[in-house]
Amino acid sequence: MKKIKLGFAGTPNVAFAHFSHLLNNPNIEFSFILTQPDKKSGRGLEESKSLFYKYAEEIAVFQPASLSDQGTKDQLMNFDIDLLVVVAYGKLLPKWLLSFPKFGSLNVHFSLLPKWRGAAPIQRAIENGDKITGISFMKIIDELDAGPVYSNFVVDIENNDFFQVEQKLLSVSLDNINSIIHLITSGSIEPKEQINKEATYAEKIDPKKDALIDWSWSSKLIKNKYLAYKKWPILSFQINGEKVQIHELDVLSGKSGSPGEIHSFNKESLSVFCKDGSIEIKSVKFPGKKVISSIDFFNAKRDIISSGDILV
Repeated sequence: MKKIKLGFAGTPNVAFAHFSHLLNNPNIEFSFILTQPDKKSGRGLEESKSLFYKYAEEIAVFQPASLSDQGTKDQLMNFDIDLLVVVAYGKLLPKWLLSFPKFGSLNVHFSLLPKWRGAAPIQRAIENGDKITGISFMKIIDELDAGPVYSNFVVDIENNDFFQVEQKLLSVSLDNINSIIHLITSGSIEPKEQINKEATYAEKIDPKKDALIDWSWSSKLIKNKYLAYKKWPILSFQINGEKVQIHELDVLSGKSGSPGEIHSFNKESLSVFCKDGSIEIKSVKFPGKKVISSIDFFNAKRDIISSGDILV
């Protein structure tokens, strides 16, 4: 059986998981990997190597700063591939890259398209209180997440946080991606156009706007944001001029008071009124500090935080 020749474009862990999974398929051969340049991180700004660097001796790995570079284009166009598989590459891909593979380019998108096109589909689905989302295997066109869909798979996400949803979606994608690639490259499947009028957009997360609590928000929205932003940027609130991350909370709907007013502060929690109830904050992280329990929070701040205080 002739092997399927793939190019792969992806950057974070979820992309590497797809690549590693496909690498175990004896009917697939990788011609190249396209991933984002190494980044400098940490206080010493040490260079963080790409997850894919260890395969550089076996497979051509490209990390261009720009895909408009003619040298990169010439190198990639020399490959004869059946399909380009894209999983969270991190930049829009140019037309020439999408169209030169024999069967075009396949994107793994973490929503049920046309819902939640864009940069943050998992977070926006959770934040919106969606009970289901899914995986869409989409043919990429020169318009953001608007290409026709080969197949999609529904996943139940009710009351799940970001980590749980991402893991569920990853599992479903890995279970199905090999068969989808086979169907595409054998000419056995045709993608169906999306209904564009039903499209919604998952805008990029703005930590200052999206993840800093406004106490006039509903308890449901605050809980959803807590679940959605559990990985990043983490839901926060301000107290005495400090931005404090919330690492555990509960919602109580039977109490009412002025939004932002502290209902109680004790070893169990910091309880703050919102639009339609109260938020019980049970674990926090102050800037530059480690995560602490409600007991440690109370012992550290009991002298400066009192019932009736107003948070902004």
